[in-house]
Amino acid sequence: MICPGTENKALVPMRHAFPVDQFAGRTGRRLQSFLQVNVSQVRVDECPGSDCDGASGCTTTLSVRDALTVVDCGPVGLVSVTVEPMAVCTCPGRDHSHQPCGTYPRSPCFNGGTCVDTQNGYRCQCLAQFEGPECQQNKRSFHGNGYAWFPPLAPCFESHVSLEFITEQVDGLLLYSGPLAQLLPWDQEDIMAIELIDGTPTLKINHGSGTLVLQLPGNVNVADRRWHRLDVHSNSKEVRFTLDRCAGATVMEMEGLGSWLTTDDHSSCEVTGVTPNTDRHLNMSQVLQLGGVNEEVPYMYPQLQHKHFSGCIRNLVVDSKLYDLGSPADAQSSSPGCLTTDASCVNMGYPSCGHRGRCHGEWGSVSCQCMAGFTGQQCEEDVPEYSFDGRGHVHYHLVTPMAARRTWMQVLIRTRKHSSTIVSLISKDQSEYLRLEIFQGLLCVVYNLGDGHYNLTLPAHRLDNGEWHEVLLDRYDNEMTLRLDGGGGRREVTGSRGRSREIVVDTTAVTVGNSLPSSGNKSFQGCMRDLRINGRYIPMDGHPRDSVSQVSMQGLSLGCSSDSCKRNQCAPPFTCVDLWRVHECRCPAGHMIRVNGTRKSCVYTLCATHPCHRGTCVAHSPSKYTCHCPDGFRGHRCETSLPVYREDVGLSFSSLFAICICFMALLVLLLGIFLYTRWRSYKGLKEGVYHVSAHHDGWEDIRENVLNYDEEGGGEEDQNAYDMAELQKSLQPSPAQSVQYCRMRALHHPVLPLSQTQQHHQYHHQYHHLLHHHHHQAQPAPSQAQSQDPLSRTNSSGTLPPSVASSSSCANKQGSASCSASCSAVTTSTVSAPPVRRDVAPTRLPAQGQARPLALARRSLSFSSQDLARYLCEIIRDADQHPDAGPFDSLQVFSTEGGGSPAGSLSSFGSAGLEGGAGGGAGGGADGAAAAGGAGGAGGAGGEAKREETLGDWGPCFEKLRALYEQPETSDL
Repeated sequence: MICPGTENKALVPMRHAFPVDQFAGRTGRRLQSFLQVNVSQVRVDECPGSDCDGASGCTTTLSVRDALTVVDCGPVGLVSVTVEPMAVCTCPGRDHSHQPCGTYPRSPCFNGGTCVDTQNGYRCQCLAQFEGPECQQNKRSFHGNGYAWFPPLAPCFESHVSLEFITEQVDGLLLYSGPLAQLLPWDQEDIMAIELIDGTPTLKINHGSGTLVLQLPGNVNVADRRWHRLDVHSNSKEVRFTLDRCAGATVMEMEGLGSWLTTDDHSSCEVTGVTPNTDRHLNMSQVLQLGGVNEEVPYMYPQLQHKHFSGCIRNLVVDSKLYDLGSPADAQSSSPGCLTTDASCVNMGYPSCGHRGRCHGEWGSVSCQCMAGFTGQQCEEDVPEYSFDGRGHVHYHLVTPMAARRTWMQVLIRTRKHSSTIVSLISKDQSEYLRLEIFQGLLCVVYNLGDGHYNLTLPAHRLDNGEWHEVLLDRYDNEMTLRLDGGGGRREVTGSRGRSREIVVDTTAVTVGNSLPSSGNKSFQGCMRDLRINGRYIPMDGHPRDSVSQVSMQGLSLGCSSDSCKRNQCAPPFTCVDLWRVHECRCPAGHMIRVNGTRKSCVYTLCATHPCHRGTCVAHSPSKYTCHCPDGFRGHRCETSLPVYREDVGLSFSSLFAICICFMALLVLLLGIFLYTRWRSYKGLKEGVYHVSAHHDGWEDIRENVLNYDEEGGGEEDQNAYDMAELQKSLQPSPAQSVQYCRMRALHHPVLPLSQTQQHHQYHHQYHHLLHHHHHQAQPAPSQAQSQDPLSRTNSSGTLPPSVASSSSCANKQGSASCSASCSAVTTSTVSAPPVRRDVAPTRLPAQGQARPLALARRSLSFSSQDLARYLCEIIRDADQHPDAGPFDSLQVFSTEGGGSPAGSLSSFGSAGLEGGAGGGAGGGADGAAAAGGAGGAGGAGGEAKREETLGDWGPCFEKLRALYEQPETSDL
C-alpha cells in the first residue's frame, strides 16, 4: 500500500493466496476509490535470495502468528496478523510425505475418499470415478468461453509438467500461469503458457529475463478428436517440449550390439530450446488458469494469441503432484469430468463399468479398467490370492508379442522377505532384460536395454512389512517410473538412464516369482494377486486366458493364510494377534501395557467402558483417554454427526427395478391414450361428416359460411346487434346432431323483434330473392327445375317469411288483380310481422296441411356416411315446409353503413332506388307482366334521376360516381 502524500510504503504479502488475486483484480479499482489510495499486488518470493542450489527445489512458505501488525499511512491504517515469509529448499511435489490420518486438520483425501492408516502413512480408499492417489478428479471439460483457477505451479529446479487433452478446435489456450495485473517496475515476468495455434501445440515460457517460444512442426495437427499428451521438461535453462512421448518417432536399434548402432529422429514430435539471459528457474506466485483466462480482471494478457479452449483436459501432473480438477477456486463455463468422451460411462444412472471399474472414454467409444484386485466385464469378480513358498515360480507363454518401446506392469503383493524377484522379462539371447524386484525391502527395477546395466529404486517406503501393496512399473523408451500404493510424492520416482530405448521380449520366457535362469535366493515368498502386463490379466490358476498360457508352475498354492498364533502362545491376560505370518502379544480391549523393567502387565483403563460412540478410544493413562472420530462425526465422544457428501452415480437393484416398472407403466398409458384417440376418430367417421368433438370449446370453427363480424361495417356503428356468443359455441359432431340442436334452440329461444331499419333491410333482401326465384320458375324446362341444386333451393319461397312467401305465390299467378291486392296487403303487413334474428335459430312452425311427427324431435343422433343423400333431402324438405326464414347458420348480418354522414348509406339495401330497381327488374323478368314491368321501369327512371341529382349535391368527391350513373345503359339487364 502506498500512502498518499508520504513516501512510506507497506507491502502486503499475497503468496499463494489465489482467491485474493481474483478479489483484488475485480474490486481493486473500487477499493482504491473508496480508500483514496493506490493498491498494488506485491509478489513475495524469498527463493531468489536463498541458497538452495544443491536442493531439488525452493518454495516460499508463510508463517502466520496471532500478533498484530499495524501499518500507519496517516489517514489510512492497515491492521493484520503477523506474516513472515520464509524460503524452504524442497520440491513440494516430489518431497510430499504421507503422515497418519490424525495429523491432518482435515482428511487429505478428496471427493469423499476414506483415509486409512498404514505403516507407510495414510492411504485413500476412493470411488472408481476418482483415479488419483488422493481420490482426485483428473478430468475437466471446457466449453469455449470459460476458465478454471487452481493453486499456483511450484515446479522443482528440474521440473516436469504434463497434461492430456482432447479437442476438435484448432485454436485454444490449455494452460496459463502468469501475471493478472500490470507489473510493478521491480517485478519479474515469469510466465508459462501452452496454446494451440492452427492445431499445433506451442509453449511460451519466461524465467524472468526473456520469453522462449517452442512450437512443434506445422504438419502436426492435434485437433483430431483424440487424446494427446504434452510434456514440458525443464533442466534449469534448457526446456524440452514433447508431444505424445514421441510415440511416432523413428527408432532403429540393432539388438545385442550396444547403443552405438542406435538412431532415432524426434524432430516431428519434440522441440528444445534455452531460455534467454541469466534467470534459471520458474518462480510462480500467480494462480494457474486452465482452459482459458479470466478476462474480467484488469489485464489484457499481451503474451497470448488465444484466451479460451473447447474440449477436455485430464491428468495435469506437476512433479509427481496430480491436480484435483474437480474443485477449482473459481470457474466459468467449465465442469468436472469430460462430457465429450464419458457420456457412455453411465447407463441409466448405473456405471457402465460397475462400481469397481474405471471408464476410460475416447471420442465415440469407451473401455473399462478394473481397480486393483477385481476383474470381470463389470469388474464384479474378486481376483483370488496365491501364495509362493519361496522355492517356486510360474512360467508363462504370451501368444501376442509385447511392444518394444513400452512396458506396463501392475501387481498386488504381500511379503516379509527382504529381497526377491516379482516379474522377469528377457530377450531371446538373454542379453537384455527387465526385472521388477524387491531389493533390501525396497521396490526396484533392474534393466539392460542394450547399453548397460541400470537400476532405479524407490527409497522412501518398504514393502517387506506384511501389508498389501500395489506396485506399478511404467516404462516408455528408457524412462522408468515406479509407483507404490498409487504414487504421488515420495511414493513415486522417475528416472531415465542410458540411450537405448527398445527391448524385444521373448514372450515364451515370462517368469513370475523368479527369473530365468532360476536363482534360489531370488525366489518370491509371500502372496501375489492380480498381475497385469501391458493391460492383460495374467492368470495364476493354470487356465489359459487372454492369449496367455502357463508353461510350468511350482511352489504355488491358492489362498494367503497365516497360522502364527497357532504356533505361538501368549501368557494371560495377553492375547495373540496375528499380523500375517508374525504374531504379537497384546492386552485385551480397554487395557494398556505397563512396563516394569523386563516385565509387562495389562492395566485397566476407561476405554473398557466404550466411551467413544462411533470413534476409537486411545488410552493415555488408566483415567485419561481421547476419542479419534471418523469422517462425519465430531465431539469429545464422537457423538455429533456431520453431513458427509458421497457422490454415488449408481442405483440399487430395487431402484432400477422400480424405474423399469414405472417406465413400462408409462408406455402402457401412452399406448392406451393412442388407441383411445384412434377409436374416437374412427367413431367420428362412422357417425357423421364433422369429426369434431361436441364438447371441445378450444377448436377452431371450420364452417365456411361464418363471416367475421367487422366484415360489413359492423365496426362503425352497430356493436351490439350481433351476438358473438353464438360463434363461440362448440361445433356439433354430426349434421344429425346439428339439426337436433337447431330444433332445441328454436324451442328455448323465441324470435325477438328487430329494429325498423333492420326490418326494412330484411324486407328488401327477401323480396330480391323472391323475384329471383320467380324468374327461375318461369323457365319452361321441367327437367332443369327437377334437377335444381338443393343448396339453391334454400333461397326459395319455402324458406321465406310468410309475407315474402305470399308475394312469391302472387308472382306465380302472373299478376292477377286479386293477387295484386293480396300482394299489396301482404307487403304492407311485413312491417309489423315478427322479424327474423340472424344470430339465433328461427322458430319453426309446421306447414299447413302437414303434420310433423313427434318422433322427429327424438330422432337418433347416429348418422352414418351412407345416409348423406337422405340427410340432404330432409334438409331440403324442412326448408320448403318451414314458414320462417332459411336456416339460421346461412343468414348474414349487414349493418348500416355511413351512419351520421349527410350522404347517408352507400348500401343498395337502404336506398330508395332499390325498390324501383327491384321492381323494374322483376317486371322485366316475368313473361306477360307488362304493366308491372312498365311501372318498374318508370320507378327505376325516377330513381335514377333522383340519384343523379342527389350525387350532384354531394360535392366533387362523388363526381366519378355521378358520371357512372349519367352514362346510358348498354344492356337491358
